[in-house]
Amino acid sequence: MCTLFDEIAKENEAKGIVETGFDFGLSENDILKRLQEKLNLSLQMAQEYIKMFGKQTV
Repeated sequence: MCTLFDEIAKENEAKGIVETGFDFGLSENDILKRLQEKLNLSLQMAQEYIKMFGKQTV
């Protein structure tokens, strides 16, 4: 069972992976694979992180 802190840490790490991946010109598929491998996520959860953290404008 994950704690709230574990979930927040995973979300922050996912955000870093997504933002850095796009900054370095990786494709969405490459970022999805990286999220799945590094954070042991399902494809669906990795896609949710892409939606949350990808292509945000400041």
